[in-house]
Amino acid sequence: MGLVEDIRDRYLDRLSPATFRSRLFWRTVDTLARSPLNRPQWKADRVSLSYFIRATRDAYLRRAPVVWSNLLFPSEIIIGSGCIPFYPEMAAAVVASAGLAPRFIDRAGEEGFSSDACSYHRCVLGCALEGFLPEPDLLLAVNYPCDSAPLSFSFAADLYGVPHRVLDVPLSGEEEDLEILAEQMEECAAAMLSLAGMDAGEGRKKMAEAVSFSNLALRAMRRVEEMRKRDDCTLDGKDAMGGVSVLAGSMGSREGTEYYRLLAEELEERGCAGGGTIRLMWMHLKPWYAQGIFDALERHGARLVCEEYTHATWEELDPERPFLSLAAKVAGHFLVGPAERRARHLARLARDYRVHGAIHYNHWGCRQSCGGAMLVKAALQEIGVPVLTIDGDCVDEREYQEGQLSTRLEAFLESLR
Repeated sequence: MGLVEDIRDRYLDRLSPATFRSRLFWRTVDTLARSPLNRPQWKADRVSLSYFIRATRDAYLRRAPVVWSNLLFPSEIIIGSGCIPFYPEMAAAVVASAGLAPRFIDRAGEEGFSSDACSYHRCVLGCALEGFLPEPDLLLAVNYPCDSAPLSFSFAADLYGVPHRVLDVPLSGEEEDLEILAEQMEECAAAMLSLAGMDAGEGRKKMAEAVSFSNLALRAMRRVEEMRKRDDCTLDGKDAMGGVSVLAGSMGSREGTEYYRLLAEELEERGCAGGGTIRLMWMHLKPWYAQGIFDALERHGARLVCEEYTHATWEELDPERPFLSLAAKVAGHFLVGPAERRARHLARLARDYRVHGAIHYNHWGCRQSCGGAMLVKAALQEIGVPVLTIDGDCVDEREYQEGQLSTRLEAFLESLR
């Protein structure tokens, strides 16, 4: 049993919004997280688990201003402005892993949200409507990779009666346009500094610290990536996908740096898992409530060596011009812009990681991912990488047919031998 399941079983019968605002609840969570029975296998995961438990606790207990953000908004700015970042899309993944997502998705449906919409956001909105999420002081979203965050955050802003800002990313990549994006980021930072009661001088100092931590984390992340390209190292993709939360939510923190440093060191210590495996790339995210699909990979001697969302896609930040370099970080992401950009990026990853095949998980309601799946498939097949596309839902387990998926997956793996 994992930590989330352990907490669910202890609190399911008395689960209420007040539960998450109880200091006793968070002491229990902290105790359970420290138990050897719930201790993550990797030292790095212990650091990230502790970090996110503390940040989430502080958000519920309102120990600093709380800022909701979607995954492409740079966490360096929120951390560097003295606020607590909270990522509703990550919260939806945790709710799904606890098996509680259908309740909240249905609540969003009762409010009128279409079943065609992304279940991450329907789950989040259901949680918000029932009062289960920490109240935000500000909501920040980037208008990529999808429309869901700006739209659902707009609803949440009205629900809580707080401001909502959306970063509009220019597509040219020219420095003049990056300056426009940087100005938007600086305005967001100023709003957060005001919420946190910090002056500009304190803000510059804290932002410089966040940039320094982010750059150190990036260097360690590059070491991890080089090992995974070179070897059949012991980090499996189904576990590595949990690192998406670290990549999105803790860059700019001391713990984010520590996570990647420990991960690089432990990979070096553990060495190679052995050759002869089928090397696979996983595209989009995984179902958070079920792991059975990955058992088929293990039975066939296959390993996920590469995942779409766990890589660094930017260069080191400039401490002298933090907002301009953060603007370049966002605008340079492969999910910003036309679908062809994503397809080219994934083809490059497939070559770099020497994969034998790739799996595209079509998360229901995800326009940016499912909508580009055939384009991605064509780009990979052009370089000789077979692709399996499978339909499912990362959050709503009712839309997941493991038997059918496993049959198709096993046939695909047989074809790669």
